[in-house]
Amino acid sequence: MIQLRQIPSILLATACAVAQTPSPAPTISAAGIVNAASLSRTANATLAPGSMATIFGENLSTTTALAESLPWSTALGGVSVTFAGMPAAVFYVSPRQVNVQVPWSILEFGQTTRMAPVVVTRGGLASMGMDVAIGRSSPAIFTSSGMGAGPAVAMNVSDGTMAQPSRAGARPARTGSVIAIYATGQGPVSPTLPTGQPTLDVNRRSTILPEVLIGGRPARVLYAGLAPNVPGINQINAVVPERVAAGGAVPLQIRSGGGTSTDRVTIAVDSAMEPAAPLPGATAADVWNYLSRQNYRQNFPLIEGKGQLYSGIPPHNNLLTVQLSPNAQEAINRKAGSVPAGSFIAKDAHGPDKNLLLSYIMFKIPGFDPTNNDWFYSTRRPDGSFGASGAVAGCIGCHARSKANDYIFLANVAPNPAPNAAAVGQFLANSNYREAWRLWPGTTEKQASAAPHGAMVSIWLNELAYNAIQSRAGRMPEGALIVKENFMPDRTLAALTVMYKSTGFDPANNDWYWLQQTPDGAAAAEGRVQGCTNCHNAVASNDLLYTGSIAPLPEPRSATVWPYLQAQDYQKKWTLMPGTTAQMPGNSPHGALITTYVNDIALNAITAKRGTIPPGGMVLKENYMPDRTLAAVTLMYKAEGFNPDGNDWYWMQRTANGMVPAEGRVAGCINCHSANAGNDFLFLGALK
Repeated sequence: MIQLRQIPSILLATACAVAQTPSPAPTISAAGIVNAASLSRTANATLAPGSMATIFGENLSTTTALAESLPWSTALGGVSVTFAGMPAAVFYVSPRQVNVQVPWSILEFGQTTRMAPVVVTRGGLASMGMDVAIGRSSPAIFTSSGMGAGPAVAMNVSDGTMAQPSRAGARPARTGSVIAIYATGQGPVSPTLPTGQPTLDVNRRSTILPEVLIGGRPARVLYAGLAPNVPGINQINAVVPERVAAGGAVPLQIRSGGGTSTDRVTIAVDSAMEPAAPLPGATAADVWNYLSRQNYRQNFPLIEGKGQLYSGIPPHNNLLTVQLSPNAQEAINRKAGSVPAGSFIAKDAHGPDKNLLLSYIMFKIPGFDPTNNDWFYSTRRPDGSFGASGAVAGCIGCHARSKANDYIFLANVAPNPAPNAAAVGQFLANSNYREAWRLWPGTTEKQASAAPHGAMVSIWLNELAYNAIQSRAGRMPEGALIVKENFMPDRTLAALTVMYKSTGFDPANNDWYWLQQTPDGAAAAEGRVQGCTNCHNAVASNDLLYTGSIAPLPEPRSATVWPYLQAQDYQKKWTLMPGTTAQMPGNSPHGALITTYVNDIALNAITAKRGTIPPGGMVLKENYMPDRTLAAVTLMYKAEGFNPDGNDWYWMQRTANGMVPAEGRVAGCINCHSANAGNDFLFLGALK
């Protein structure tokens, strides 16, 4: 892992710290704004959002200074830098060189390229602006010399040595092994973060997946994102491919967003294969040491359908990141019925501030506990100490509710049933859906309903369906199951109605199979039930679903946001902000009376005290005149990547007559709401 103290040697090798008598203003040299790793411009773009940049010139600073703490500030030694008026984070200053991190928000949402004037200001004296080309990605690999060519800053993950010819602290990378490549210019990441802020809390993955070439051969990329501890530095973990010619100077390149780094950067490669790691013993120390050596948080995939820091439910009701071993993922993908020996599922629980609270592991160790499918359970605290480990009764008792799915709650490893009443009915019986599945987001058990579904309903979703709703996938995936329990007014069960997405079953009606089952298990109706399809086709645009929305989230611009809000019918389907009432007293600039609505994503974050609103969260405020006539609607919409330096909030004001006087990165909104930045810019609704 690269450390802050190591950065000067790879960024500042060209620095000149000789003091000079300053001229009236700093001057940027011709072609003096370059990628800090390559020290050059490219045909497509010089810099990318969030990347490290080097600025050469004269009289840039009256002193030499290096940032000694994190996060990096927008000024250092009396020097500041702006890109198109946006402040950069300053890492190093000297009379002839300044190193900065390019603002993450330099590109507008959807923008792929732009020219940005760069201005260096020293003691109130500003340089002439110099335009620099910005692209979404402009990759370059750091080198040991700091000159943009030669041995790469790339490490063997297994032992932390440099992937270079053998010497103290270095050895060639073996084929089949994982190397960590340090670079800059990879572009946007998720989750986003402010400029100058290091990624200390959770892995932030690149939204543009790069290609890695080693000796001209493609290498499998396991992780691409920000390196821990240091702003603006990318880390890419890749597997050294077989049949790469061995040598001490094998070309190493990154290809991303239409740009390719130079072939003059090299690593050393040994043709010997990396030995496979043996499975651990059934002890907490062995299991966690195995996971640490595998660097599972970066090198193993996130569980399908979930991003990082998603909202969990009891007993894991924190912000969660869940990863699994490749063999477990493969078994889930092919619905193998169970995962093989050596599989694991790791869950990191974070608090509202994203700090790690506790890590959980399920590891399938052959012969450990055959009665409970050989699952070994363990927890580990952030300080490295272990909690309960082994055949933990509490874990087994809970996960046994999903025994038919190999004790797994997240993702479905059991084969999908055939679309017929006998198979679906048996699958539901085996699934223990009332305990192993989830209620539809925003609904409760036995909530009020109407014909034809009884006086009350409870709506249960398997994980595939639940993930599709949470991610606004647009359509339910194959295998999605929705079970609606229909109750009489006296709360006795009248029937089950089931929607099951089975590919190829009924393409004309989005492949939904329908089943109505009586309390004794008999099928009252099944298949292509005309009454069901005729009714549900009224909401065909929502994949024939009446409850909630699976529609993709809109782009952050009024032309798409407002039609989305109208389609949502927010006044009827959204919830008032907790603790507020309709047309409650307001104040400037939001009118005499206000009504504040939140969508289910925002509501769940507020009620669970998540600390921040996740992407897709919306807070809509209706602004009324004293006579209760509507004056305007103002909206806060969390659109990931829209404005990382402003917590990714998109702002919109729309008047009652349909005009949009302000939208986007509205300075007045940001300046006012930043007074409550600790509550994710919200004045109403506590998040912590």
